[in-house]
Amino acid sequence: MDDLSIQSTGAVEVIVEMENGQRRWCFFMTPQALMACGDWIDGTQTRIHYGCPHMIVISQPFDEKIIRLALRHIEHDGKLEACTIPCDSKSS
Repeated sequence: MDDLSIQSTGAVEVIVEMENGQRRWCFFMTPQALMACGDWIDGTQTRIHYGCPHMIVISQPFDEKIIRLALRHIEHDGKLEACTIPCDSKSS
């Protein structure tokens, strides 16, 4: 897991260990971080983020406990695999 202190300006990357031993990747962002990074829409002061099904947005500053609870919530909904990608598929 990345250093949580960067969450106000960027993404916090997380490796998820699945029960079958598979390692999967996702990242967490706050609304504040979404405003601080991303591509600019030409001619505006607006940032855009798209095409990231493995991005999980948390509405306020978070800690490891919130990350674990969020992942558990997603898993309970049966969507953990859809919200993460295999580590060997991650492109940086």
